[in-house]
Amino acid sequence: MHMKNRIIFIFSLVLVFFAACKKMEVIVPSYIYLSPSTLITKADNSQGVPSSKIEDYYVFQDGSIRGLFYTNSRIPIQATGKNKFRISPGIKYNGMAEQRILYPMLNHFDFELDLQENKVDTVKPVFSYVSNAVFPLVEDYDGSGLALEYNPSIKQFGDTLIRDNGPGAHEPGKFSGKIEMKSNVPNSNLELYSKVFNNWPRFTPFYIELDYKGNIPIIIGMYATSNNGDVTKTPFYVLNPKDEWNKLYLDIESDINVSGSGMQYRIFINFPRGSVSNPEAWIDNFKVIYLD
Repeated sequence: MHMKNRIIFIFSLVLVFFAACKKMEVIVPSYIYLSPSTLITKADNSQGVPSSKIEDYYVFQDGSIRGLFYTNSRIPIQATGKNKFRISPGIKYNGMAEQRILYPMLNHFDFELDLQENKVDTVKPVFSYVSNAVFPLVEDYDGSGLALEYNPSIKQFGDTLIRDNGPGAHEPGKFSGKIEMKSNVPNSNLELYSKVFNNWPRFTPFYIELDYKGNIPIIIGMYATSNNGDVTKTPFYVLNPKDEWNKLYLDIESDINVSGSGMQYRIFINFPRGSVSNPEAWIDNFKVIYLD
């Protein structure tokens, strides 16, 4: 090989070598630790108490999706310097662990971090309800009255709801609704329902939130009454017994949509005792929410 061509060849190899080394360089990441979130509500109690169960975060970095992460996750970020982030709250859709969605009733959490290599920045998102969220029904059992009443057509003597702030309540020192079924009537049901609501909007996000526990199932549903007086009773969801407090986010938009316009509604909660010898259930922070 001619000397000049040999020099050019060797120089090209050197360039290729350094280029390959540069590609092999590993960027030292920074990290974000995702702490459990906090929910804040209005001080006038129009949105109820700040009860939530946000287990997933949709994380965005400078407008691009980083992924879906569980709370208490540490995620690597291949960047340094100032970066803008957004965290959107995720929930179990209709209580199903295999279906996770972004919850449309809460605002995103936006923040900026000055990232540094190997440094872990801890982020605790703070969420609030969106400004156009409407709360036609809120019951946390700490007010002077009750938002739900008994369905007298099926109530048995001895089956009641009491306000209890004992050790079993959702929050120590605050009241929850405790269902006691002492009638001993086989297969009896205790049912509570809301006042009548008129002209709920259709084709808009519509959710029920509920904290609950107990040793019997809990059925949530709706009575819809048409202009000519026809009543349709629709069970939405059956909650299985839970030893510890759990939270349900229940999407009822499709049920409102199919019921038609000009309807009257009552939301109900039904407690079937079944064959349980000492039936008991607790409920709290019952909210109906839609977007206006």
